[in-house]
Amino acid sequence: MAPKEVLDELKTILVTRLKFDPRRAAEMSLETPLPKDVAGSAGLDSLDFIELSLAVEERFGIPMDDSQDLTEHFASLDTLCRYICARAGGA
Repeated sequence: MAPKEVLDELKTILVTRLKFDPRRAAEMSLETPLPKDVAGSAGLDSLDFIELSLAVEERFGIPMDDSQDLTEHFASLDTLCRYICARAGGA
């Protein structure tokens, strides 16, 4: 799956699972940070990250190991896209 396709899927997840406004999601780019309290971010809190990780598991078939620190992979849409592409490509 190409990074652009992954980004589009992540935006769909943000709208359908996290109830983001579709216009807001459409304006997000790879550079958009995910955590709240970061300028220009998507504003995700800890519960949003749990929901997002569950959605990634379901959509891409990538298990999210609770024992691993996945913070770096959820820093931005870019880091999450790269993580998904790497894991999906290696599966």
